[in-house]
Amino acid sequence: MSSKAMRHFGVYPVVSIIFFCIPLLILSPETACGQVKQMSMGTATVGGILNNIGSALAQCVNKALPEVNITAEFTEGSTENLRLIDQKKMELALITPQIGNMARKGAGPFKDKKLDFFAVVRLLPNGNIWVVLDKSSIKSIPDMKGHKVAVGPASGGLGVIARTQLDAYGIDYKKDIKPFFMGAGEMAEALKDGAVEAAFLTEELAQMVASTHKIRPLPWDKKVLDDFLAKHPYYGEYSYPANHFKGVAPPVLTVDNGIQLICSKELSDETVYKLTKAIVENLGCMAEIYAPAKAITPEWTAIELGNPTHPGAIKYFKEKGLLKK
Repeated sequence: MSSKAMRHFGVYPVVSIIFFCIPLLILSPETACGQVKQMSMGTATVGGILNNIGSALAQCVNKALPEVNITAEFTEGSTENLRLIDQKKMELALITPQIGNMARKGAGPFKDKKLDFFAVVRLLPNGNIWVVLDKSSIKSIPDMKGHKVAVGPASGGLGVIARTQLDAYGIDYKKDIKPFFMGAGEMAEALKDGAVEAAFLTEELAQMVASTHKIRPLPWDKKVLDDFLAKHPYYGEYSYPANHFKGVAPPVLTVDNGIQLICSKELSDETVYKLTKAIVENLGCMAEIYAPAKAITPEWTAIELGNPTHPGAIKYFKEKGLLKK
Protein backbone atom coordinates (compact mmCIF):
# COMPACT_ATOMS: atom_id res chain seq x y z
CA MET A 1 0.00 0.00 0.00
CA SER A 2 1.32 3.48 -0.90
CA SER A 3 2.13 6.05 1.76
CA LYS A 4 -0.75 8.11 0.41
CA ALA A 5 -3.14 5.18 0.87
CA MET A 6 -1.75 4.54 4.34
CA ARG A 7 -2.45 8.13 5.29
CA HIS A 8 -5.97 7.81 3.93
CA PHE A 9 -6.84 4.61 5.74
CA GLY A 10 -4.68 5.02 8.84
CA VAL A 11 -3.91 8.52 10.05
CA TYR A 12 -6.99 10.47 9.07
CA PRO A 13 -9.57 8.11 10.59
CA VAL A 14 -7.57 7.99 13.84
CA VAL A 15 -7.43 11.78 13.95
CA SER A 16 -11.17 12.01 13.37
CA ILE A 17 -11.81 9.52 16.17
CA ILE A 18 -9.59 11.50 18.52
CA PHE A 19 -11.45 14.71 17.81
CA PHE A 20 -14.77 12.92 18.14
CA CYS A 21 -13.75 11.67 21.59
CA ILE A 22 -12.55 15.02 22.95
CA PRO A 23 -16.03 16.35 23.75
CA LEU A 24 -16.97 13.03 25.32
CA LEU A 25 -13.91 13.19 27.52
CA ILE A 26 -14.93 16.65 28.62
CA LEU A 27 -18.53 15.62 29.29
CA SER A 28 -17.91 12.24 30.93
CA PRO A 29 -14.27 11.29 31.52
CA GLU A 30 -15.22 8.09 33.37
CA THR A 31 -16.98 6.47 30.38
CA ALA A 32 -15.58 8.37 27.40
CA CYS A 33 -16.03 6.99 23.88
CA GLY A 34 -18.31 4.19 25.07
CA GLN A 35 -15.61 2.66 27.23
CA VAL A 36 -16.69 0.55 30.19
CA LYS A 37 -15.65 1.98 33.55
CA GLN A 38 -13.63 -0.70 35.33
CA MET A 39 -13.96 -0.67 39.13
CA SER A 40 -12.31 -2.81 41.78
CA MET A 41 -14.26 -3.51 44.97
CA GLY A 42 -12.54 -4.83 48.08
CA THR A 43 -14.50 -7.48 50.00
CA ALA A 44 -12.79 -9.88 52.45
CA THR A 45 -11.54 -13.45 52.66
CA VAL A 46 -13.06 -16.35 50.73
CA GLY A 47 -16.43 -17.52 52.04
CA GLY A 48 -16.98 -14.63 54.46
CA ILE A 49 -20.12 -12.52 54.56
CA LEU A 50 -18.40 -9.50 52.97
CA ASN A 51 -17.14 -11.55 50.07
CA ASN A 52 -20.47 -13.30 49.54
CA ILE A 53 -22.57 -10.14 49.44
CA GLY A 54 -19.87 -8.33 47.45
CA SER A 55 -19.86 -10.99 44.75
CA ALA A 56 -23.66 -10.84 44.47
CA LEU A 57 -23.62 -7.04 44.31
CA ALA A 58 -20.99 -7.00 41.56
CA GLN A 59 -22.87 -9.51 39.41
CA CYS A 60 -26.18 -7.66 39.69
CA VAL A 61 -24.79 -4.17 39.12
CA ASN A 62 -22.75 -5.32 36.12
CA LYS A 63 -25.91 -6.78 34.61
CA ALA A 64 -28.02 -3.68 35.30
CA LEU A 65 -25.39 -1.07 34.43
CA PRO A 66 -23.52 -1.98 31.22
CA GLU A 67 -21.26 1.09 31.37
CA VAL A 68 -19.46 -0.20 34.49
CA ASN A 69 -17.74 -3.47 35.34
CA ILE A 70 -17.17 -4.13 39.03
CA THR A 71 -14.68 -6.81 40.06
CA ALA A 72 -15.09 -8.13 43.61
CA GLU A 73 -11.58 -8.62 45.02
CA PHE A 74 -10.46 -10.85 47.90
CA THR A 75 -8.82 -8.83 50.71
CA GLU A 76 -8.18 -9.05 54.43
CA GLY A 77 -11.34 -7.07 55.15
CA SER A 78 -12.35 -3.60 56.35
CA THR A 79 -8.98 -2.26 57.50
CA GLU A 80 -7.16 -3.22 54.30
CA ASN A 81 -10.09 -2.07 52.16
CA LEU A 82 -10.00 1.42 53.63
CA ARG A 83 -6.27 1.68 52.97
CA LEU A 84 -6.72 0.47 49.38
CA ILE A 85 -9.36 3.16 48.80
CA ASP A 86 -6.99 5.77 50.25
CA GLN A 87 -4.14 4.52 48.03
CA LYS A 88 -6.43 4.80 44.96
CA LYS A 89 -5.98 1.11 44.25
CA MET A 90 -9.73 0.51 44.50
CA GLU A 91 -12.80 2.60 43.81
CA LEU A 92 -15.25 0.64 45.98
CA ALA A 93 -15.06 -1.46 49.14
CA LEU A 94 -17.14 -3.17 51.80
CA ILE A 95 -16.49 -2.30 55.43
CA THR A 96 -18.02 -2.49 58.88
CA PRO A 97 -18.99 1.10 59.78
CA GLN A 98 -17.19 1.23 63.14
CA ILE A 99 -13.87 0.48 61.42
CA GLY A 100 -14.64 3.24 58.93
CA ASN A 101 -15.34 5.61 61.80
CA MET A 102 -11.95 4.80 63.31
CA ALA A 103 -10.29 5.51 59.95
CA ARG A 104 -11.97 8.91 59.68
CA LYS A 105 -10.87 9.81 63.22
CA GLY A 106 -7.35 8.43 62.88
CA ALA A 107 -7.91 5.95 65.70
CA GLY A 108 -6.92 2.33 66.30
CA PRO A 109 -5.02 0.88 63.30
CA PHE A 110 -5.26 4.26 61.55
CA LYS A 111 -3.38 6.34 64.13
CA ASP A 112 -0.72 7.18 61.55
CA LYS A 113 -3.21 8.77 59.13
CA LYS A 114 -6.86 9.78 58.95
CA LEU A 115 -8.61 8.37 55.89
CA ASP A 116 -11.45 9.96 53.94
CA PHE A 117 -14.19 8.26 51.95
CA PHE A 118 -17.94 8.29 51.28
CA ALA A 119 -20.56 5.69 52.15
CA VAL A 120 -22.87 4.59 49.33
CA VAL A 121 -25.41 2.12 50.76
CA ARG A 122 -26.03 0.08 53.89
CA LEU A 123 -26.09 -3.62 53.10
CA LEU A 124 -26.73 -6.80 55.10
CA PRO A 125 -27.66 -6.88 58.77
CA ASN A 126 -24.54 -8.16 60.48
CA GLY A 127 -25.52 -8.79 64.07
CA ASN A 128 -23.64 -10.91 66.56
CA ILE A 129 -25.73 -12.17 69.45
CA TRP A 130 -24.97 -13.34 72.96
CA VAL A 131 -26.01 -16.99 73.12
CA VAL A 132 -26.34 -19.51 75.95
CA LEU A 133 -27.60 -23.07 75.98
CA ASP A 134 -31.23 -23.31 77.06
CA LYS A 135 -30.32 -25.13 80.28
CA SER A 136 -28.14 -22.21 81.45
CA SER A 137 -29.04 -20.15 84.52
CA ILE A 138 -28.10 -17.01 82.54
CA LYS A 139 -31.36 -15.30 81.54
CA SER A 140 -30.12 -11.89 80.33
CA ILE A 141 -26.96 -10.08 79.27
CA PRO A 142 -26.35 -8.65 82.79
CA ASP A 143 -26.62 -12.20 84.17
CA MET A 144 -23.34 -13.07 82.42
CA LYS A 145 -21.43 -11.42 85.28
CA GLY A 146 -19.30 -13.98 87.09
CA HIS A 147 -19.61 -16.56 84.31
CA LYS A 148 -17.31 -17.98 81.63
CA VAL A 149 -17.95 -15.94 78.49
CA ALA A 150 -16.35 -16.25 75.03
CA VAL A 151 -15.66 -12.69 73.88
CA GLY A 152 -13.88 -13.17 70.56
CA PRO A 153 -10.15 -12.93 69.82
CA ALA A 154 -7.93 -10.80 72.03
CA SER A 155 -7.13 -8.61 69.02
CA GLY A 156 -9.22 -7.88 65.96
CA GLY A 157 -12.57 -6.33 65.19
CA LEU A 158 -14.84 -9.01 66.67
CA GLY A 159 -13.25 -8.78 70.11
CA VAL A 160 -13.46 -4.98 70.07
CA ILE A 161 -17.17 -5.14 69.18
CA ALA A 162 -17.91 -7.68 71.94
CA ARG A 163 -16.14 -5.64 74.61
CA THR A 164 -17.82 -2.43 73.44
CA GLN A 165 -21.22 -4.08 73.78
CA LEU A 166 -20.45 -5.44 77.24
CA ASP A 167 -19.50 -1.93 78.29
CA ALA A 168 -23.02 -0.75 77.41
CA TYR A 169 -24.27 -2.92 80.26
CA GLY A 170 -21.55 -1.75 82.63
CA ILE A 171 -19.74 -5.08 82.33
CA ASP A 172 -15.95 -4.84 82.54
CA TYR A 173 -14.70 -7.91 80.68
CA LYS A 174 -11.51 -7.93 82.78
CA LYS A 175 -13.27 -7.85 86.16
CA ASP A 176 -16.93 -8.84 85.88
CA ILE A 177 -16.75 -12.00 83.76
CA LYS A 178 -14.33 -14.84 83.15
CA PRO A 179 -13.30 -13.98 79.56
CA PHE A 180 -12.28 -16.60 77.04
CA PHE A 181 -10.48 -15.22 73.98
CA MET A 182 -11.05 -17.29 70.87
CA GLY A 183 -12.04 -17.11 67.22
CA ALA A 184 -15.60 -17.22 65.92
CA GLY A 185 -15.76 -20.94 65.19
CA GLU A 186 -13.97 -21.81 68.42
CA MET A 187 -16.59 -19.90 70.42
CA ALA A 188 -19.40 -21.98 68.94
CA GLU A 189 -17.59 -25.24 69.70
CA ALA A 190 -16.75 -24.09 73.24
CA LEU A 191 -20.41 -23.28 73.90
CA LYS A 192 -21.55 -26.68 72.61
CA ASP A 193 -18.91 -28.48 74.68
CA GLY A 194 -19.70 -26.54 77.86
CA ALA A 195 -16.24 -24.97 78.04
CA VAL A 196 -17.97 -21.56 78.24
CA GLU A 197 -21.46 -20.61 79.39
CA ALA A 198 -22.09 -17.79 76.91
CA ALA A 199 -20.62 -16.83 73.55
CA PHE A 200 -20.72 -13.88 71.14
CA LEU A 201 -21.82 -15.60 67.93
CA THR A 202 -22.68 -14.63 64.40
CA GLU A 203 -26.17 -15.48 63.19
CA GLU A 204 -24.78 -18.35 61.08
CA LEU A 205 -22.87 -19.86 64.01
CA ALA A 206 -25.86 -19.50 66.32
CA GLN A 207 -27.91 -21.42 63.76
CA MET A 208 -25.21 -24.08 63.60
CA VAL A 209 -25.24 -24.56 67.38
CA ALA A 210 -29.07 -24.60 67.35
CA SER A 211 -29.01 -27.48 64.87
CA THR A 212 -27.60 -29.80 67.57
CA HIS A 213 -28.32 -28.01 70.88
CA LYS A 214 -31.27 -26.06 72.25
CA ILE A 215 -30.09 -22.45 72.54
CA ARG A 216 -31.35 -19.24 74.07
CA PRO A 217 -30.20 -15.95 72.51
CA LEU A 218 -29.98 -13.04 74.95
CA PRO A 219 -31.84 -10.04 73.48
CA TRP A 220 -30.90 -6.44 74.15
CA ASP A 221 -33.02 -4.23 76.38
CA LYS A 222 -34.51 -1.52 74.12
CA LYS A 223 -33.56 1.37 76.42
CA VAL A 224 -29.97 0.15 76.75
CA LEU A 225 -29.79 -0.29 72.98
CA ASP A 226 -31.13 3.21 72.29
CA ASP A 227 -28.53 4.72 74.64
CA PHE A 228 -25.79 2.62 73.04
CA LEU A 229 -26.71 3.75 69.51
CA ALA A 230 -26.83 7.39 70.59
CA LYS A 231 -23.25 7.01 71.80
CA HIS A 232 -22.10 4.84 68.86
CA PRO A 233 -23.98 5.99 65.72
CA TYR A 234 -21.94 3.72 63.45
CA TYR A 235 -23.85 0.72 64.82
CA GLY A 236 -27.49 0.00 64.03
CA GLU A 237 -30.52 -1.82 65.41
CA TYR A 238 -31.76 -5.15 64.13
CA SER A 239 -34.34 -7.65 65.32
CA TYR A 240 -34.18 -11.26 64.20
CA PRO A 241 -37.82 -12.24 63.60
CA ALA A 242 -39.81 -14.72 65.67
CA ASN A 243 -38.85 -18.35 65.04
CA HIS A 244 -35.70 -17.30 63.16
CA PHE A 245 -33.56 -19.60 65.29
CA LYS A 246 -34.50 -23.25 65.70
CA GLY A 247 -36.48 -23.73 68.89
CA VAL A 248 -36.55 -19.99 69.68
CA ALA A 249 -40.05 -18.48 69.38
CA PRO A 250 -39.61 -14.79 70.32
CA PRO A 251 -37.81 -12.19 68.17
CA VAL A 252 -34.26 -11.29 69.20
CA LEU A 253 -33.34 -7.59 69.41
CA THR A 254 -29.64 -6.98 68.89
CA VAL A 255 -26.97 -4.61 67.59
CA ASP A 256 -26.29 -4.50 63.86
CA ASN A 257 -22.54 -4.20 63.37
CA GLY A 258 -23.38 -3.14 59.85
CA ILE A 259 -21.95 -3.57 56.37
CA GLN A 260 -21.47 -0.52 54.18
CA LEU A 261 -20.46 -0.14 50.57
CA ILE A 262 -18.05 2.79 50.46
CA CYS A 263 -16.35 4.60 47.60
CA SER A 264 -13.48 6.89 46.76
CA LYS A 265 -14.32 10.58 47.11
CA GLU A 266 -13.11 10.98 43.53
CA LEU A 267 -16.09 9.16 42.02
CA SER A 268 -18.50 11.62 40.41
CA ASP A 269 -22.02 12.31 41.63
CA GLU A 270 -23.41 10.88 38.38
CA THR A 271 -21.49 7.61 38.71
CA VAL A 272 -22.48 7.07 42.35
CA TYR A 273 -26.10 7.99 41.59
CA LYS A 274 -26.19 5.29 38.91
CA LEU A 275 -24.48 2.76 41.18
CA THR A 276 -26.94 3.46 43.99
CA LYS A 277 -29.90 3.15 41.65
CA ALA A 278 -28.59 -0.13 40.22
CA ILE A 279 -28.10 -1.60 43.70
CA VAL A 280 -31.38 -0.51 45.27
CA GLU A 281 -33.46 -1.49 42.25
CA ASN A 282 -31.85 -4.93 41.96
CA LEU A 283 -32.04 -6.22 45.53
CA GLY A 284 -34.08 -9.18 44.27
CA CYS A 285 -31.22 -10.16 41.99
CA MET A 286 -28.80 -10.07 44.93
CA ALA A 287 -31.12 -12.22 47.05
CA GLU A 288 -31.31 -14.84 44.30
CA ILE A 289 -27.52 -15.15 44.35
CA TYR A 290 -27.02 -14.81 48.13
CA ALA A 291 -30.13 -15.66 50.18
CA PRO A 292 -29.32 -13.52 53.28
CA ALA A 293 -29.65 -10.44 51.04
CA LYS A 294 -33.43 -10.94 51.34
CA ALA A 295 -33.15 -8.93 54.57
CA ILE A 296 -32.12 -5.77 52.66
CA THR A 297 -34.92 -3.33 51.80
CA PRO A 298 -34.71 -0.03 49.88
CA GLU A 299 -35.34 1.86 53.14
CA TRP A 300 -32.56 -0.09 54.85
CA THR A 301 -29.98 0.89 52.21
CA ALA A 302 -30.46 4.60 52.92
CA ILE A 303 -29.77 4.44 56.68
CA GLU A 304 -26.49 6.19 57.45
CA LEU A 305 -24.26 4.52 60.04
CA GLY A 306 -22.02 7.33 61.20
CA ASN A 307 -20.04 7.72 57.96
CA PRO A 308 -21.05 10.48 55.50
CA THR A 309 -22.99 9.43 52.41
CA HIS A 310 -21.86 10.40 48.90
CA PRO A 311 -23.89 13.26 47.36
CA GLY A 312 -24.74 11.06 44.38
CA ALA A 313 -26.32 8.45 46.65
CA ILE A 314 -28.14 11.14 48.64
CA LYS A 315 -29.65 12.47 45.41
CA TYR A 316 -31.09 9.05 44.57
CA PHE A 317 -32.40 8.44 48.11
CA LYS A 318 -34.13 11.84 48.13
CA GLU A 319 -35.75 11.22 44.76
CA LYS A 320 -37.20 7.94 46.04
CA GLY A 321 -38.26 9.33 49.43
CA LEU A 322 -35.98 6.93 51.28
CA LEU A 323 -34.23 9.41 53.56
CA LYS A 324 -35.74 9.85 56.99
CA LYS A 325 -36.64 13.44 57.80
